[in-house]
Amino acid sequence: MPISYRSILSVSPSSSLIEDVDSVVAAWLESKQLLHPLQAGTSMNEGQEVSRIDWSNSVVASRRWQLREHWDEPNWFTGVRRPERIAVTSITVVQGQDQARIWVDIDAPMLRYTNRFGEEISEAQESGTPRVMKALIAAFETNDGEAHPFSDPLVIRTSNHVQELTGVLADNQRIGSCLVSSPPQGLATDQWVGIVADMTRGIEGMATAYVVDPERLAEFNALVGAALSISPGSLRTLQPGAKLGLPADAFRHRVLSARKIRETPLKKIARMLRSAEVRRLAELRLPPILRDVDYGLLRSQRYQPMQTIEDLQVETATAVDERDFDRVLKLNELLSAELERQKQDALDALEQAISLMIHVDDLKETIEIMELETAEVAGRADESQDTVEALRRRLIGLKAIAEAYAPLAADEKTVYPESFDDLIDRINEFDRLSFVGDPESARALDDHPNMTVAVHKAWDALASLQDYALLTSDGSWDGGGIYSYVNDGGHNGRCRLLGFRPTESETVQSNPRMIAQRTVSVPSGVHPSGQLAMTAHVALLNGRAGAPRMYIYDNVAADGRVYIGYLGEHLQTARY
Repeated sequence: MPISYRSILSVSPSSSLIEDVDSVVAAWLESKQLLHPLQAGTSMNEGQEVSRIDWSNSVVASRRWQLREHWDEPNWFTGVRRPERIAVTSITVVQGQDQARIWVDIDAPMLRYTNRFGEEISEAQESGTPRVMKALIAAFETNDGEAHPFSDPLVIRTSNHVQELTGVLADNQRIGSCLVSSPPQGLATDQWVGIVADMTRGIEGMATAYVVDPERLAEFNALVGAALSISPGSLRTLQPGAKLGLPADAFRHRVLSARKIRETPLKKIARMLRSAEVRRLAELRLPPILRDVDYGLLRSQRYQPMQTIEDLQVETATAVDERDFDRVLKLNELLSAELERQKQDALDALEQAISLMIHVDDLKETIEIMELETAEVAGRADESQDTVEALRRRLIGLKAIAEAYAPLAADEKTVYPESFDDLIDRINEFDRLSFVGDPESARALDDHPNMTVAVHKAWDALASLQDYALLTSDGSWDGGGIYSYVNDGGHNGRCRLLGFRPTESETVQSNPRMIAQRTVSVPSGVHPSGQLAMTAHVALLNGRAGAPRMYIYDNVAADGRVYIGYLGEHLQTARY
């Protein structure tokens, strides 16, 4: 089952920690009218199952409680409702010699339905912050590295607060993300705190939200650097160990623009932020102490059902000898329930194994593609460095030493968009390009993690197409077509069209459904029918994160423009 909530927090070690956590878990179970297990084992209560597993070695002691219970589908669900939908809440406490952790997971059942676009959707059912997690945070002084979990956003009002926040952001011991925002102009900080609270609802224990007061925003941005800065009304998600002042690290830390926040329902933003954090935490490698404990607890848990079955068999044999047939029937019911549970566990394990095998295959393909991309980029970087050094030597030879080592002027630096949403807002900066596609397909790419590389590649491609159209139109270059422009160094235009493909495969071009996906509306001056199939495209990422593509049409010879017909997730092909 997929994870729908994960929190890993540190607490101060103490000799009574495990029993103290046990008391909180007991109160939570009692609030659900469930029996609290006093020893390792499993108990059933009207279809709900509570387990306790203990494990220790010479270094750590640990205990895990698990609640398996039925979850109804959400109210909005209109698909087929299934009676056997089990969710598992796991609470684990680990007491080491010099560290201690509380770890809470929820494994949710899957929802399978057809959305309003006719697409088959399979996703984990969402959960909020579990009440037991709220109780644990209230009962113990918890922390996540330098960060402390709070239910409401923390306001950064002083210089000391700014210093503390930058320390939290740079902390590589932190596990959860930090969501940092600042009010839009004209809105009071306290009002913005309420809006951010709605946007970050459900992340308590997983991530921490901060609101930088406008009077401290310039100070904050100066400390984190331009690449990690936030603008009024925007929100940036900063992962652990942020490299402050390092532009290359901005790839990891996604930003929601002020316009995106302004135009998107807060509930949708909350789902998006929460889903991204759950996905990141689910894929995160556990801290060493938790990896060892998890393995030990799983081994104990696998042995425990066999012991339970053996105990029931022995007790049944005794009841038969005593001719207590009512007790025999009751024990047989318990044995059947235990066997059914083991059957369901085996099916869940099989489903998880299949899912992991598919995920591993996808990762292998992604790694292969990334290795090829890395080699290509490294080759271009080496070539660029050689070119820079050669040009510098030529300038020195011409006695232009100052020019040879002069830093780039502000207007010579590329200012990249922070997201695809930002890119769409800025695309009109290119007066030789016409975007005729659906902007929402592009903006939806921001829902994927690690899109910064694709945003930069898309912007580089647009800038290159702008220069191609401009140089071709004014006669500065007449080498013929975009493909020639990419491969010809005899022009002074920008040329960063990595991943350019002049056309699609014959399979795509001969498939009506696939070619229909690539057909967009264009002005009648471009095509009399007002419809045009675009096959030339730029691959922005391969094998991961939606493998985004940008489809283009070169109409420079007719009207001096390049048309962008599609920017979004990979369209259908024979292989995709």
